[in-house]
Amino acid sequence: MALYHQLSTWIVDKYFQDEELEAEKRAYVLYYLENILAGTEKILLVLVSACLLSVLAETAAILLSYTVVRRKSFGWHARKSHHCTWVSLLTFVFVPWLLKEVEWNRIFLATLCLLSIILIARYAPADTECNPLVDPKFRRACRLQAIFLSIVFVFVAIALDFYPWLIFGLFLEAVVITPVFYSIMRRSYANYEQYQEY
Repeated sequence: MALYHQLSTWIVDKYFQDEELEAEKRAYVLYYLENILAGTEKILLVLVSACLLSVLAETAAILLSYTVVRRKSFGWHARKSHHCTWVSLLTFVFVPWLLKEVEWNRIFLATLCLLSIILIARYAPADTECNPLVDPKFRRACRLQAIFLSIVFVFVAIALDFYPWLIFGLFLEAVVITPVFYSIMRRSYANYEQYQEY
């Protein structure tokens, strides 16, 4: 992350030199820039790896449904950047490569769709220690939007003859928001409860 910090600092110094950024605001800008740079590197690494293993379409489909629904349902994050990288490569590249030739049963895929929607309806949004979702109105809005997006992806997957990779991405996101998964990863769940709601 040192490289990302140096690059973020250079960007802030170059493009905000005529504006006075307060120390707290500057820290936020640097934090988000570092995360954007780190996320971009991970995405590129995942996509290049997927190309090398000839699973780019499968990886892209998983990433699409997972990422879009995750924007509203949130969920577990790895504690360290390199852990996130390894988990991303495993789930978005290695798993589709391993299962590429599997003949998927439609009943099984339909079950995954239904289970995903149930889990998202029950547990979205799931927060983290660093990002507790305190506002109950915001949580409710996120839950409804996550359910809607999940249903959209299910219909799209069905329209594409039960395309398994869209379903897998959705199911993956549904799993990482559950208390059981948080417990396995030894992370605290429902972190908003530690704060006084307003």
